[in-house]
Amino acid sequence: MDNFSEIFTTIKPLFDTVIRKPTQQGILNLNEHLKQVDNNSVQILQNIFLQQLIILVDAVPGQNQNELKTHLLECIITILQKGRLKKAVALKTTLLAALKLIYDKDTGKIRPNLSEEYKLAVLKVLSLASRHIHSELIEEVYVKENLTLLSQAIFVCVRIVETERARKLRFQAVDSILSVLQVHDDFDFNDIVLRCQVAELLFITLPKLLVILVSIINGDEKQGTAVYRIAIKTLGRTLSLIFEDYTKDATKDEYCIERFRQLTESLSEKDRNANVLGLGLRADDKVKYFNETSRTREWLLQADKKVEKVLQLILHLRGHEEELVRLEFAKMNCELLRNCTYNMPSSTVHFLQTVIAMCYDESERVRDLCKKCHQSESYFTISFAGYRIDDMFFETLNQMPRIIYRGEEREQISSFRLITGFLGFFSEVQLASVFSCQNILEQFIMVLLAAAELESVDELIRREYVSYRFEYEEGFHLQKEKNESRWIVLKNVSSPRARQSFLNMIHQLRTHEHAVNTVLMYILENFYDSRINSNGYLFILSELIPDPIEYSTVRVEPFKTLLSEVLQPHHWFLELDENDNIADQKYNALHVCLVVRTIARLARFMKEHFHWYLYDALRILLQCCGNTLNCINESSELALDIVAHSQGMSSIEQLLHHNLDYISQQVTRCLRRKEYFRDGMTILESVLRFVPYETSNVLESTVTPIVMNILDSYSQYGERNSIVCLRVLQIFIHSIRLRCGHEDANPPETANAKVSVNLSEQIERLQKLLRREIASEPEDLEFKPDEQSEVTNDADIGDEAENEPETDANMDEEEQLPAHVKIVLRILTVNFKHLASSNDAERIVSLCSLNEGIYVLQRYENQLLPLVHNIWFNFTERFSDRNPAVVSNAFDLLLTLARLSKDFIRNRSLDDVLPKLYKFMKEHWNAEASAHQVYKLQCKFLTSIDELVRNLNFSEKQLDQVLEVVRLYWEKSERRELKKRAAECMQRMRTINSLAVYLKCGCRFVLQ
Repeated sequence: MDNFSEIFTTIKPLFDTVIRKPTQQGILNLNEHLKQVDNNSVQILQNIFLQQLIILVDAVPGQNQNELKTHLLECIITILQKGRLKKAVALKTTLLAALKLIYDKDTGKIRPNLSEEYKLAVLKVLSLASRHIHSELIEEVYVKENLTLLSQAIFVCVRIVETERARKLRFQAVDSILSVLQVHDDFDFNDIVLRCQVAELLFITLPKLLVILVSIINGDEKQGTAVYRIAIKTLGRTLSLIFEDYTKDATKDEYCIERFRQLTESLSEKDRNANVLGLGLRADDKVKYFNETSRTREWLLQADKKVEKVLQLILHLRGHEEELVRLEFAKMNCELLRNCTYNMPSSTVHFLQTVIAMCYDESERVRDLCKKCHQSESYFTISFAGYRIDDMFFETLNQMPRIIYRGEEREQISSFRLITGFLGFFSEVQLASVFSCQNILEQFIMVLLAAAELESVDELIRREYVSYRFEYEEGFHLQKEKNESRWIVLKNVSSPRARQSFLNMIHQLRTHEHAVNTVLMYILENFYDSRINSNGYLFILSELIPDPIEYSTVRVEPFKTLLSEVLQPHHWFLELDENDNIADQKYNALHVCLVVRTIARLARFMKEHFHWYLYDALRILLQCCGNTLNCINESSELALDIVAHSQGMSSIEQLLHHNLDYISQQVTRCLRRKEYFRDGMTILESVLRFVPYETSNVLESTVTPIVMNILDSYSQYGERNSIVCLRVLQIFIHSIRLRCGHEDANPPETANAKVSVNLSEQIERLQKLLRREIASEPEDLEFKPDEQSEVTNDADIGDEAENEPETDANMDEEEQLPAHVKIVLRILTVNFKHLASSNDAERIVSLCSLNEGIYVLQRYENQLLPLVHNIWFNFTERFSDRNPAVVSNAFDLLLTLARLSKDFIRNRSLDDVLPKLYKFMKEHWNAEASAHQVYKLQCKFLTSIDELVRNLNFSEKQLDQVLEVVRLYWEKSERRELKKRAAECMQRMRTINSLAVYLKCGCRFVLQ
């Protein structure tokens, strides 16, 4: 009692002043002093303070009475927080006064025009008055005479929840229900006597509470996690309070199926139809029902049947996104499973299934809680509380297809986790016995197929005609974790959490060796029954393959059968070329991706035992790796990487190096047979992507003759094979470029050296001409009477004399060119003929090859400039191409030419190319988001156009045209990334000509 004197010297005078003349300032001042006084001191005059404040609240005068009442209620809250009520009259008076402030008994409704703060204060008074009382007072107050008052308090809280949307009000209303029911956190739950007394009195409120709490749980997510959690807590504690077996009759009975059937079917047909819960009664009948009904065994069993139906509505909480919500739901089910199975036989199945399912929750806290509950129940066996786990498993499987096809995330997660829980619950022998039932096995496979149905996404037919990734180049390695999800998309299980729950279910099955073998053999036997299911089967099979740590000789045998199956030719020789049947293209591409995925996982599982299948797998994977379909290309690269690591090698390059003899032999064999020519070239292209050809004598001796043979006899391979030849030539040029290590720009020393070389060549040429003229003797010419003819002959002889030295000089120069430059020239000569091809792929590869080759020729101007001149017309036409990918590659080549040739192409580019490029950019500024190639070109243009402006030395007029296009994207584009790139481009343009940017865009941009 540290502040005992202050109670009488300070607080009592303030209190008297407020009672005589209540003002806002006076009430606030009183409340502040009350908060500073210790609990024991307030207890002295608690009853007096409460009594007079309650009377004052009920009769406070003035226009702003609601505001004053709110402040007075806050004073009452402070007093209630300072100590526990000791007298029944104080509790009943406080509850009655609080209810009167907010509830109109005559109309049966909440009083209108009350502020949120006012209602919140009343609810806090109800909660604190019910919570802060001594246990003796509970025994005295919670009797039949006070049922109306207590049930009315609960009803008011329910009405607040029904009518109010404010989070604080709803939360406080539910908290007040917890307090009135005496199931709050401060209550002693071991006091069975008091709990039984409260349950015997307030069980009658169950129907109303059940409805309102479930409505909160299934309500709008905007109400917040805290409201969800307290509603779940209140529901669980209410059910536990009412249905707990306080007499412990359950300990006298043995758990068996027959006993629980007797319990649930003990009522006669008449009793079964009776309105035990008093639903839908008139007012008079309802009063009679409340006064005469008691908490009997009959009432509890009948109520349990109603509760069981309601509980089905909240089972989705097993898959809720919030961990705290799932944790509260797990606590609720564990508590009910421990205490209420005797009086809730119908609902026990839901508690049991929830605990089983949430043993495999993603949260460690939830898992530990449910596993602890599982382990604490010694009778938690395959037959528990009258229910057989295998029967529940089959019933769940029957419900699963509908749940999967509905596509509701929480419901799917809940059901997948339940099946995972069942699979984890069964022992090895039990699950083998369960799957020995044909109906259960078939239904389980049906569930797997329904969830594994795959979407035919557009990503499956996206093509990359150029080999754009090289494993031996830094920065071009495949990002191996995220790409696969772009084309393997589950159709009916869309959310990432649901997908992971489905995969966890399959992975749980993998822990049972016999069950996995049973499912595996069943799928392989039925693999060809339906073409629609084959891709789904492949996905399931690939997920069934165990992790490497689970390897054993016994386990690997069934998977050898799977490996032999997926290596069969009919899985690979599918139509993958572009055609009008898009659906078949997608299906076939997905099939190949899944087979590649399966081989990779088998290699990871079998490790060194995969060596016996390595050559067959390499042949298939290398063919797929050269496919133009991006999904197959990337899947194969991912698979090769996994195979390499499974064989103890660090990279794909090392894997191929160890097997180059076989690969070289396979390529040579394919190229000798016309029908396999395409396969051989595809394998060669894939190898060159991962292994630099000069690093191996075997590879170099294989590649060089093939390339030369292609150049010498290109036309004989036919139109269908032309694209694979072009791709090999393109990747060969890329290898040469990397090998020679040419820089993009020549240093000044190189330019000076070139001038000296040209001067020396001119001197040498003149010396050769002089020696030839001295050594040659004039020949006798036949007589010609026609003078004109003589003049003509003399002129021709003169021209020949002049041209011959130049031709000889050029021939000498060509002979002096390095071998790799000669090869590149020959390759580019073949390539540029395809710039005007009608095939998009050929045009793209041709442009890419020219782009690579020009870097090799950058130091050989006499070869570079004629080549640019020869390709120019067809090159400029590509900027009018209908395919944005072609335009994009043409723009890449333009940037390279501007970087290396500069003045030679300046006027040509400004006149022939850029107008077409500007037109394309203006026409597509608002292109749809699905136009990926257009978007890539737009990004490339906005990122690189300033470099083109510098290299070609744009005039102010020409710069203005560029700025017009960039400003269009900056001002009008709705895509944030394009707008950002346009702004960055403008910033770079300012460094070139800030005045032009200012005149075009004004001060708006400059100030940004």
